[in-house]
Amino acid sequence: MKFLEKLEKKFGKYSIRNLPLILTLLFAFNYIFSVAAPDIYVKIYLSPYDIFYGHEYWRLVTWIFTAPSSFDEWTILSLVCLYFIGSSAQRGMGTFMYNLYTIGSMLLNLITVLVVSGFLYLTRGTLYAADTQFGGFYVNYTIPVCVFFAFAMAYSESTVFFMFLFPLKAKYIACIDFALLLYEYFSTPIITFRALLVVAVANFFIFYNVLKKYSYGRNTRYSYQNYGNNKKKKSSGSPFFERKNKDNVYNMSDYLKRKQNNDDKQMPEGITRHKCAICGKTENDGEDLVFRFCTKCNGNYEYCSEHIYTHEHVK
Repeated sequence: MKFLEKLEKKFGKYSIRNLPLILTLLFAFNYIFSVAAPDIYVKIYLSPYDIFYGHEYWRLVTWIFTAPSSFDEWTILSLVCLYFIGSSAQRGMGTFMYNLYTIGSMLLNLITVLVVSGFLYLTRGTLYAADTQFGGFYVNYTIPVCVFFAFAMAYSESTVFFMFLFPLKAKYIACIDFALLLYEYFSTPIITFRALLVVAVANFFIFYNVLKKYSYGRNTRYSYQNYGNNKKKKSSGSPFFERKNKDNVYNMSDYLKRKQNNDDKQMPEGITRHKCAICGKTENDGEDLVFRFCTKCNGNYEYCSEHIYTHEHVK
């Protein structure tokens, strides 16, 4: 998508690189805070009634310090899983796309709670007081599920141990989560909570359809074998390859030796050897950056590790 590429080029530098860790630590603090100071905790959750009629506008910000669910024996384990799954999802989607999806989900939940509960109270009065006062308790409830949906979107074929016992592919566990959300939708009478479930699922499908062209779900490792089998690279006269026979077999030891010699050459000042075609990063932006050419793009387009799997192929 050209729009997303332009958006990433302009705002990608502001992306939060360690968002999974920050989100996990934030939720951990929220759980501790809800147990240690329950009297203060009830003063910060998202309550549209207290915002509109009590003028407690700090709740528009402090809702981020509310836990997704109640504290129990599974909380610590779920937080650990949230971190590792979120980190994997960020590597598969790219830092900017993961930020856009996760932070966008949180802001969308905020808008949903305010609009739905406010509309119910204004049109139907005290009959839906539970939505206007307690519906905001669930504003962060769907965030861990959205994070796993993002993981399933990037690594749909990877195996995950469901309930730490049954090995299943990520896409099947995502279907199970969807079924559980559907059950909660029909078993919970709070309309605001139902709206949050609908918005979470809709946001995932919209995001998935928009990003189909970014090659999610095809996170195969980029290897030298792919490099050698690329006909475009062969025809371009790349100095790294040497044709040995009619079957287009290449001597990889010669390739590695020539590549090492090329890397040892000093580049003139101000000129970089690598540059990402999406975000413009070069090897000068970090020692841990890795750059690869895309074998499916029509031309010599090089991308950093965040965009090699998520860019739109140039035809």
